[in-house]
Amino acid sequence: MNSSLHTVEGARILCTADVRGNISELNKLAKEHGADYIIHTGDFGFYDRSSLDRIGERPLKHWIQYSTLIPSQTRSHILSCSPDTMYRTLEQSPETLLSEFPSFLSGEKRLDVPVYTVWGACEDVAILEKFRSNEYQIENLHILDEATTHLLDVGGVSLRLFGLGGAVVQHKLFDNGEGAETIAGGMGVMWTTTLQIGELVELANTVYDPTETRVLVTHASPGREGLLAQLALTLQVDFTISAGLHFRYNIAYNEFACQPDIDHFRDRLIQSQQQFMQVWETVKEQVEESVDEHQYQLLRNALKVVNRIPPSSVETEDVDNKERDELAFKNMWNFNLPDAAFGSLVLSINQGIVASEMKSYGLNFSFRRNQQLQQQQQQQQQQQQQQQQQQQQQQQQQQQQQQQQESHYNTDTIKKRQSAQRNPFTAYVGGLSNTTVNEEDIREYFGRENVNNGICTIHNFTHTHTDCFFYRLPLLNSPLILRPSYLKRIVMLNSSIKLHLNKL
Repeated sequence: MNSSLHTVEGARILCTADVRGNISELNKLAKEHGADYIIHTGDFGFYDRSSLDRIGERPLKHWIQYSTLIPSQTRSHILSCSPDTMYRTLEQSPETLLSEFPSFLSGEKRLDVPVYTVWGACEDVAILEKFRSNEYQIENLHILDEATTHLLDVGGVSLRLFGLGGAVVQHKLFDNGEGAETIAGGMGVMWTTTLQIGELVELANTVYDPTETRVLVTHASPGREGLLAQLALTLQVDFTISAGLHFRYNIAYNEFACQPDIDHFRDRLIQSQQQFMQVWETVKEQVEESVDEHQYQLLRNALKVVNRIPPSSVETEDVDNKERDELAFKNMWNFNLPDAAFGSLVLSINQGIVASEMKSYGLNFSFRRNQQLQQQQQQQQQQQQQQQQQQQQQQQQQQQQQQQQESHYNTDTIKKRQSAQRNPFTAYVGGLSNTTVNEEDIREYFGRENVNNGICTIHNFTHTHTDCFFYRLPLLNSPLILRPSYLKRIVMLNSSIKLHLNKL
């Protein structure tokens, strides 16, 4: 068992998650928030260049996709390459693309404040093994695991830190992978084991002090993993701090705020128990044959966690546990953190009071307005295009009609002029205005040889008071008297009118 004590009068503890190899970001955040300590919930970036030989293709792509250490253009280029090219690019790159961990290990870079972290789901188990054996050490970096606890005496509060790293995967709870003893992992990922849970329970029982305020730091969320919620009840913690959901906001809740009563909370834990027992019944015989006496005791501790189910509201037995669970149901607070790039939590502790400050860079909802504006602009453009098309069609139709009218007009004009020269029963009315048409105009129009000298003027023949003439052709002995009943049709000709007469 490893334990340490740090005493500070009043403190600010920054809680953050998923720096993913961009370890320098912790110094930046500590300065920004005035933090004295940092609690980190995993996906720290325990990778070096040699880790490339041990990381599977899928975990590596996942790491590259969400790493803030890799520029976006470089990320896109790497992910578009073949697997061999992807590995070779990371290995040969002069810049640190996988993690800044080697720079902190060598002392080239350092952590400005103490950092307490669990490992996440994406880490290299070989590197964590070297921390276990003390081969690797980094100043101000403290790893929380099932074998190590730290006590911070800050602001009148004794803050006891427990940690459990890795993903919670039911079918891997009895598989150590490439890890030794209780630590488990392989292919660039890590997970929680049953032996880890049992050893953490043993550690917590060893250092139990009712005056302390207990904090359980996990990578996976107790709100999602019933097994971790059972562990929190077993350890009698006051706070849980986790991540792994990658939300853009901090989440702070207790079960009383989310469940209508303790029986609903109990049902969720029973479901978790059933899932575990299905796996346990399958491997029980094999596991019991392969463990030593100490490991068997750790298994028994883990089974106590699995069977840690709060009494139902109608049960009257075991009053002490029932009261304790009801207190935990209402008073155990759970914090789930966003990635370090999107937000953080600060626990400000002073004079025995633990206050919280949450910061989130939030969600961007401007796309909704932009979408609406884009839709409106598209609609306006479509309407304008439709109007332009309609106008063009109308113009084309008008042009066609005008061309047809002009064609008909020209044809009719030629025919009428030719007919007027042949038809002896045609009268000429000149001037749509009140201008007077003289006799010479008529002779010129009809031909001098076709017009007699007896040309008379008849006034008020039309409604426009236009002067009219009638004339005697050579074939007629008496002048024609023009009356409206004699009109056959009226033809427009420039500014004149031709009256075609019915034959008398």
